[in-house]
Amino acid sequence: MTRDRTMAEAPLAAQLLRRAEELSPDSHYRLARIVARVLVSKRLRERRKWCDLARGLAARPEVEERLVRQAIDWLGGVKR
Repeated sequence: MTRDRTMAEAPLAAQLLRRAEELSPDSHYRLARIVARVLVSKRLRERRKWCDLARGLAARPEVEERLVRQAIDWLGGVKR
């Protein structure tokens, strides 16, 4: 995969976005959880594949920053 390749062309991102449109109403939160999991995991942040996927999903308007923050809080056990 080249660095210039957009997330719309990446098969995994395209598949996840397509399934999110077809599935349950909480599918956007599920995509936000993928982004959050990459952000909180040092191991995943070191892998370009996962960083590219998270960047592409986070750029989508359906995956709101609010949802990503909620997912990070849930994964990390953070209480506000």
